[in-house]
Amino acid sequence: WYQRRVLLLSKAVVSTQSTGEEMGLQSTFYSVEWFMCVYTRTLPWETVLRVWDIFLCEGVKVLIKVGVTLLLLAFNDKTIRDQCDSFDKAIKYLKYKLPSEMLEEDFFVGKLLSLDISERKLKEAHMEQLAKLKELFG
Repeated sequence: WYQRRVLLLSKAVVSTQSTGEEMGLQSTFYSVEWFMCVYTRTLPWETVLRVWDIFLCEGVKVLIKVGVTLLLLAFNDKTIRDQCDSFDKAIKYLKYKLPSEMLEEDFFVGKLLSLDISERKLKEAHMEQLAKLKELFG
């Protein structure tokens, strides 16, 4: 389950993924904590509670969307991408230096809910990754 979700997360953020790959930033460096702790170590408590409410209503796809929202908020600005020109800087920014106003409950949930990743798009990416895994591992 976890590995497929990480692959979907990477697939969903094309521009961020290419920036991350240039720095050697693989999704396992940051997403393990996100998914294992269900964002409790990443988001402020009020935001976590809202995310969990949405998760309970809409299901697991919300957890993927939260990760995509975090990546987009973190690296959508070219100035930030230029400043995070190495693996260390990118990880530190993503894990410890995101501006608190970006993670504030109303702002973050607004961005999360406006994210346009359909169920169909997630399912297609999931099936594509399953095919790749079957090809690799038989």
